[in-house]
Amino acid sequence: MQLIVISCLLAAALAAPQVRQFAPNEPIPIVSQTNVVNEDGSFQNSYESADGTRVDSAGALKSLGPQEDGQAIQGSYSFVGTDGVVYQLTYIADENGFQPQANYLPTPPPIPEKILEALAYNAAHPEEDNLKRK
Repeated sequence: MQLIVISCLLAAALAAPQVRQFAPNEPIPIVSQTNVVNEDGSFQNSYESADGTRVDSAGALKSLGPQEDGQAIQGSYSFVGTDGVVYQLTYIADENGFQPQANYLPTPPPIPEKILEALAYNAAHPEEDNLKRK
């Protein structure tokens, strides 16, 4: 039984990413990198550094209107925190702005029910707002 437990622990240790700590001013080497830029404006890039940081992104031109183009990008990055935990964030960036998703990002508290009711009332009665401004 002890042999099985020791074997499992050894396998887990070998499978875990080996991340070296770097001094504050020490350069961190890039261990892999890819960059692809296509003629149509789309791209893909990624890199991984020796400290465990990984970055991936891909994007393409997107029509935003009859005479307006923009770029839609999606990607992710991850890094090892000072606590040894790997933090990952995924995102989309397009005409709706930067939209990150990660379990460690702060979230706002819910809007109180009375405020929601007031906003709904104001939206349903725009004429009252105009009367107050005259």
